[in-house]
Amino acid sequence: MASRRKLKKTINYASSELMTELYFRVLLSGKSDEAKTEALSVEIADMNDQFILRAGRPDGKENSAIVKAYFRKLFSDWQTAVDAIVKKMDEL
Repeated sequence: MASRRKLKKTINYASSELMTELYFRVLLSGKSDEAKTEALSVEIADMNDQFILRAGRPDGKENSAIVKAYFRKLFSDWQTAVDAIVKKMDEL
């Protein structure tokens, strides 16, 4: 990512797309478990908040190697969280 601002926008965009996909699937399926849908939407919102906060606070601002490692870890954790949410959406 070129900047923290772009990273935060990307995280927000992906979270909104996940939320849209969740409700779209619920509407198309006709059957919905409201408790599971609500729990998953809360999980998406919490994930969004967590990664936005992490993107704004990198470790070791003076050392570029530490900052790069921090953002690599952040990005891999974010991908893992998104994959887990997509798997849960598939189970609905």
